[in-house]
Amino acid sequence: MSRVLVVDDEPPILRALTANLRARGFEPAAARDGEEALRVAAEFHPDVVVLDLGLPGISGLEVIRGLRG
Repeated sequence: MSRVLVVDDEPPILRALTANLRARGFEPAAARDGEEALRVAAEFHPDVVVLDLGLPGISGLEVIRGLRG
């Protein structure tokens, strides 16, 4: 089962994406901001990340840099 980290600051989008991914056999995890995304990624080890670039706090681009580092 592929692990997917979904990062978005809008709860309805986050809920919809994680529910749809789960229904299609993926193992989703959710984060509401960049800091949480980096913490969850370190523990969850996702295969793919669906990332909103316009996050509060650290931006999505900074999250990408953190994930690559």
